[in-house]
Amino acid sequence: MEQIIRLKDCDPNFVYEVEEAGGENVHLCFQCGTCSAGCPTVYTMDYTPRQIMRMVTLGIKDKVLNSETIWVCASCYTCQTRCPRGVEITNVMGALKSIAIREGVRAANEKGPAFYNSFVEIALSYGRMFEPLLMLKFAQKSEGSLSGTLKHLLRHASLGMELTKKGKIALMPHKIKGREHMKKIIENIRKIEEEEK
Repeated sequence: MEQIIRLKDCDPNFVYEVEEAGGENVHLCFQCGTCSAGCPTVYTMDYTPRQIMRMVTLGIKDKVLNSETIWVCASCYTCQTRCPRGVEITNVMGALKSIAIREGVRAANEKGPAFYNSFVEIALSYGRMFEPLLMLKFAQKSEGSLSGTLKHLLRHASLGMELTKKGKIALMPHKIKGREHMKKIIENIRKIEEEEK
């Protein structure tokens, strides 16, 4: 289906906003499609990673920030490691998530932002991921009620037990050294973002 892009709907500064938020090298993309061809979650996306990269450079901010793609991205780095131009596509997706959250853009599927926010909270607390707490926080944020949270956890309990038996999930969280430094970095970033508003 052909779509008309109107100049009045484009923000020429959007690409710089994305680069400033951590999605560097966007301009290097020459639309080869390697990112989309290798993406394991592309089948669930409304726009392919290649399309998102082009929309960012064209300044089609509203469609990009409202797309499912930025929340479906698994941050597996397949696209980034295969990119012949060295475009940090995974970082671009992360930057887009951050901008969407900062600007209060509501995703059509609230589970994407719920997962992302839960992930960030745990990373800030422990410096690394603790999957049982991630599942709990995600269930609380995405289900919105105690009964919904319990149903969600029960639905995935057998998988969690199987992963625990195989030693893939720790029973207790492990914290990294120097978490205070990471928190200071995040606090400084948030201060800068507030000053720019």
